[in-house]
Amino acid sequence: MSLAKGAGARRALLVISRDHISHLEEALAIAESASYEVVDIIRRPKPGRRLSDEAVKNISARAQELGVDAIIYYGNLEPSSMYKLERASKVKVLDRVLIILEIFALHAGSKEAKLQIEMARLKHELPLVREYIRRAKLGEQVDFLGPGRYAFESYEKYMISRIARIRRELDELRRRVRTQELARRDSGFILASIVGYASAGKTSIFNAITGERQPTGPEYFTTLFAKHKLVDYRGAKIMLIDTVGFVRDVPAEIIESFYSTLQEAALADVLIFVIDSSEDSDTIKEKLQAGISVLSKLNAINKPIILALNKVDLVPEVELGAKESTVSKLAALAGLRAQVVRVSALKGLNLDLLLEKVASSVGRPGEPTEAVRQGVRAKAGTQAGA
Repeated sequence: MSLAKGAGARRALLVISRDHISHLEEALAIAESASYEVVDIIRRPKPGRRLSDEAVKNISARAQELGVDAIIYYGNLEPSSMYKLERASKVKVLDRVLIILEIFALHAGSKEAKLQIEMARLKHELPLVREYIRRAKLGEQVDFLGPGRYAFESYEKYMISRIARIRRELDELRRRVRTQELARRDSGFILASIVGYASAGKTSIFNAITGERQPTGPEYFTTLFAKHKLVDYRGAKIMLIDTVGFVRDVPAEIIESFYSTLQEAALADVLIFVIDSSEDSDTIKEKLQAGISVLSKLNAINKPIILALNKVDLVPEVELGAKESTVSKLAALAGLRAQVVRVSALKGLNLDLLLEKVASSVGRPGEPTEAVRQGVRAKAGTQAGA
């Protein structure tokens, strides 16, 4: 990915921790999705969440030399290290969670998504605000990026109160989601949640099957709230649900904040787990494991799962066979009730077979209708995301 200057982008210095060095391309993609232009990269040779004083000095000097707007630390930093880095550099410091939340904020459309983002940000920033207060009480000046100790103390109280209020609102939304999904199930609908790693092509498959035109692209997290569409497959009513994408090592505060959206997977009858087959085998394996980890945390793993190998039109047959074998073996080792289907959202390949697998996985087999073959499958308007 190019480090050349982009029009209108904010300039950033990317610092990537040793724990995430192998994920450099993902870090660059996430920075770009958040509208940052990475002008230089510093690779941290040491693991851990703490920066030495020497590391803080070197990173800050490079940031000032480049005149960046922000330092993106792709990893996890303890509050004291983030405090030191902000103080020394005099620019905003974003760790991995905060940069992901910036992307979320760019795509948030619903009230629920905005509340979820706000709560995740407040919970993640609270330890940093407390570190500022602690430092101020020790006699340090903390107003280089803020209004001073007493304002920080007031802000801490506001954050605690606001988090509690948002949690109550999201709990109510969560109950509403469950009520809606149970009502759909009682109506005889098959609930099929489309899940998978960010940018695997989940929304492209959703659009290809339903005829919708939901936003897609290489950017991460274009889908933040669940999108629903009812399709008719030979008399079986299938409610397709497009969900937020997974990332590696999803922080606990993001999972909790987006639980009402991710809950769609837990309540589904069947999961369509989309995998980008054009990626190398190691990346596919790692991303599949990351998705399985998230689904396990949501208690959404013990149900039929269809592993949709997407973008098969871009992969030679011999290579595709090896990747399918890798995916099948990994799923079996994880104890999944899974079957693999090769698809291409772009070419419309095997989407009818995918729907057949969805229907048969819950005991409602059937044959693809002519409407399915033509790609015109929508039988009802898009419903509001819960």
